[in-house]
Amino acid sequence: RTACAEAASWQQPLAISVNVSAMQLHGGNLSELVGAVLKETGLDPSRLELEITETCLIKDIGRALAVLRQLKSLGVQIAMDDFGTG
Repeated sequence: RTACAEAASWQQPLAISVNVSAMQLHGGNLSELVGAVLKETGLDPSRLELEITETCLIKDIGRALAVLRQLKSLGVQIAMDDFGTG
C-alpha cells in the first residue's frame, strides 16, 4: 500500500517492484487486496510489478497460477525472482 501510494505521487510515471511472499500468494485474497490498493491509491496497474519467487510457485502450483491469472487481469506486471535457485 505504501509503495503504491508513494509511486502514485511521483511526477514521472516510473514503475515499482514489490516482492510477494509465499504466504501472501497462497493466503487467499492477494488479488482482491492489490485491486483495492490500486483503486485507493490511483496507481496505474501497469506501473506495478509483483516479484514472485520460484519457491512460491512450487508450494502449490495450481493455486499460484490461479492467483497470478487474477493479478494479470488487474493489469499488473508479474516477474519471476530467483528462478532456477530452487
